[in-house]
Amino acid sequence: MTDDALREADRYFAQGDYVRALDELGKAAPSDPEIAQRIHTALERMKLIAAREFAVGRWSVAEGIVDAVQEHERFLTPAERAECRRLVEEIGRCRDRGKHLHGIVQAAAALAAGHQFAQSREVALQAMRDCSDPHLIARFRKLLGALPHPLGRLLYGFDSALEVDQFLRCRSGSTAEMVLDESHAMGGGFARICFPAKGSTVMLLDAPPDWTDYKEIGFYGRLASGPRAGFQIAIGDLQSSWTCEMKILDPYWNSSRFPLDRFEKQGAPDWAAVTCFGISSLSDEPVELWLDEVRLKPKAW
Repeated sequence: MTDDALREADRYFAQGDYVRALDELGKAAPSDPEIAQRIHTALERMKLIAAREFAVGRWSVAEGIVDAVQEHERFLTPAERAECRRLVEEIGRCRDRGKHLHGIVQAAAALAAGHQFAQSREVALQAMRDCSDPHLIARFRKLLGALPHPLGRLLYGFDSALEVDQFLRCRSGSTAEMVLDESHAMGGGFARICFPAKGSTVMLLDAPPDWTDYKEIGFYGRLASGPRAGFQIAIGDLQSSWTCEMKILDPYWNSSRFPLDRFEKQGAPDWAAVTCFGISSLSDEPVELWLDEVRLKPKAW
C-alpha cells in the first residue's frame, strides 16, 4: 500500500497537483522521517506558489493553496505556520479593499449615468491613485474614456503607475514614470518622460486599431527642461506610418492639437489598421516632457 501511495504521489507531483500528492503521502506512513521530509518540502513549495499567486492578484487561488497547506500544518515549523497566518490575513485585507474599490467603480459609473461627469471623473481619479489591481484599473480607464469631453475620447490619462507601466514602452534610452501632483491642473497624474537624445522614443500601447472615424489627436504637455523642443508623432504599423512634428515652446501646460489630415505619409500606412503609436525626440540634447490627456476627436464632433 505504501509503495502504491508513493507512486501515486510521484505522479501527482509530476502533474503539479500538490494537494492530491499530499493526500497520497498521507497514506504512505507519514510518521516515516523520509516521507515527512517529502511532505514538508511539498508544503514549502506550495507556500511559495501561494505567495506568488497572491502577488499577481489571484487571491482566490492563493487562498485555496494556503488552506491546503494549513491542513498539514503539523509538518510545518512554528515560523512557517505564522507565515501562513500572515498570508491569510493579507489576503483578507486585500479582499476587503477590492470590494471597496469595486464599490467606487459602481459609484463613478452611476454618477456618469446621471450626467454628473465632473464628479464621476474626480471619483475615478482619486481611486486610481493607489489602485494596484489591473482589472480595476482597466475599468477605471474605460469609464474615464467614455466620459464626454470637447477634445474627444481619452486614450491615456497616465493617472496610475500601473497604467504607465502597462501602456508605455521606452526605446533608445528613454524613460517614463507616473507623477502624482496635487496642484496638477488636469487632476490625477501625468507621465514624466525623459528623452536622452534625438531618436529616443516612447511607444503608447493599446491604441485603437481603427482611426478612420477620428479627425484630430490632442495632447496636454509641457517641457520640464530647456526653452523649446521638437517631437515626432508616428502612427501606423511596423513598416509604414503617418507622421507629424510636435513643437513645445514653453514650460507651461498647453493643449496641442493635430488634425490627422495634416499628417505626412511614410510608406503605405492605413488609418484602419493602426498597430503602432509613438513619440520620438527630434532634439540632440536631453529633453524632459510631461505628458497628459492624450485624446482622439471624432469626425462627428
